[in-house]
Amino acid sequence: MGSTCLRSKSFFWVDTTHKDKREDGRYFEVCWLQIKKFIRYNNWPTGHEIRADLWKELCRDRDFDANRQLYAHEVDAMLQSGVKTLRASFLAADGVVMHDFGLREIGAVSLQRLLIIIESVKPEITYVPVLYPLCALFLHYMKEEDTFSCVMHLMRAGNAFMQQSFIAAAASSRTLLALVKRHKSSIYNLLKRRVGTSDETILVRAVRDWPSWLFRQLPFDYAVRVVDCFIVEGHKMLLRVALAIIYVWSKDKKRDYSNFATKSCEERADALGVLFAETAASCPVSIQTLIDIAVGIRNLKGATITRYQKQFEDLVREEEKSGAAIPRVQPPSQMLYTSPFTSQIVSAEVATAIMCSLPSRFQLETPQLLFRLSDDGSSFTQLWAKIDEVEQTLFAIEASSGEVFGAYCSASWAERCDIHERARSRYFGTGESFVWKVDAKTGRVCIYPWVGSGSIQAVNCPQMFMAADDKSIVIGSGGGDAIAIRDELFKGISSACTTFDSPPLVNGREFVISQLEVFEVRSGPT
Repeated sequence: MGSTCLRSKSFFWVDTTHKDKREDGRYFEVCWLQIKKFIRYNNWPTGHEIRADLWKELCRDRDFDANRQLYAHEVDAMLQSGVKTLRASFLAADGVVMHDFGLREIGAVSLQRLLIIIESVKPEITYVPVLYPLCALFLHYMKEEDTFSCVMHLMRAGNAFMQQSFIAAAASSRTLLALVKRHKSSIYNLLKRRVGTSDETILVRAVRDWPSWLFRQLPFDYAVRVVDCFIVEGHKMLLRVALAIIYVWSKDKKRDYSNFATKSCEERADALGVLFAETAASCPVSIQTLIDIAVGIRNLKGATITRYQKQFEDLVREEEKSGAAIPRVQPPSQMLYTSPFTSQIVSAEVATAIMCSLPSRFQLETPQLLFRLSDDGSSFTQLWAKIDEVEQTLFAIEASSGEVFGAYCSASWAERCDIHERARSRYFGTGESFVWKVDAKTGRVCIYPWVGSGSIQAVNCPQMFMAADDKSIVIGSGGGDAIAIRDELFKGISSACTTFDSPPLVNGREFVISQLEVFEVRSGPT
């Protein structure tokens, strides 16, 4: 690299007078500090030509070119072998962030190939929560082989850059909470008041999805700037940005928390986690301000993070042995090639699991919100006005008890107005419909498909999928209605249903609607 710390065809900086002291540790420290400041305070736009070389140069090590050649060799071997693997198996692990930041079709294919090869050359990989979105961001600026070399460089540093085990990732949430307590004590006290407890095993639920704030929720231009700094500063920078997001949330004095009164402490903590994600998604401060807040946290030392991390990894191991670990949402059973829908009722992980149960042609586009009870009111007239024109809909309902459930409906609700067809049967829809619920104890998504799916006797199976009139809606019937709401969008009944062979979706059958969302489900481009 000559007499500079970093050089490329697009940029040249950080000169120093210590050329004759290459082995002086102080030289490297000064050099690193200059690079760190240079990256932190140069707010290049996302399309700036510097970034194509910036990330490669920051990750360049003695194995960089060899890893590029290794990748080309692995691609050739894959093509010659005719391998049919569609995705890397470690992507099915619970808690993995799945977001490609809008890669086009060719880019999405490159991403899958890249991840398969990473798994092939590093078979010990079982859990790297942010690898998918990080590779996707790299591919927006670099070729596959350069992305591969950069990832190999970062992974060689172990957990200093990316958490590479479930234990480490789970402990990092507790580390983040400990850092809030240490460096932002007033915010920590605010968290305790909002959740209604000082029990940290409950409080940590609010921050357990923090990697997704950075790599799924933050807008693209924000995420790119975070990665600029991350490549230099590592995992510590990600924790800084997560702390900054919590700080920004704490400054919103207008938010209404009245609905917390009816929630348990666990539900409040989960709800705060949703609010943190929403703060990231609609970040009310500029990119540079967010970075400034993150790096402005004083005395946040790597040694402190390491100490907390080790302490909490030991604790997580003990909890794993005793079976007392924090419940985890069921991972999706297949790959999702778009972003999950954003909901006030379900988390992104639950949304992903639901979308992976949709017919495959509907997994290529993110469902779009049509109706939300808190915004649009409890009138059926307003509901029909919002959803009548679409072909497929996805319902999500939160009961006042905190139970969450819903349905995918495969036909247009406008079919209720077809007088000729309704004279023959009040029911319509197809066997692609299903109902679902989130298990309150495990957090797992339970899908109840049509009983005729895959049956050779499908024609003899009950087909009471959807029914409605001006002031009622029924989803699933036979022996009882899986979901029935009448008169107003205020309360309903859920019973066992033979069409989906589903139990009552709520305890006690009757429910009061706290929130209701309806999304349009569309097929991807053909």
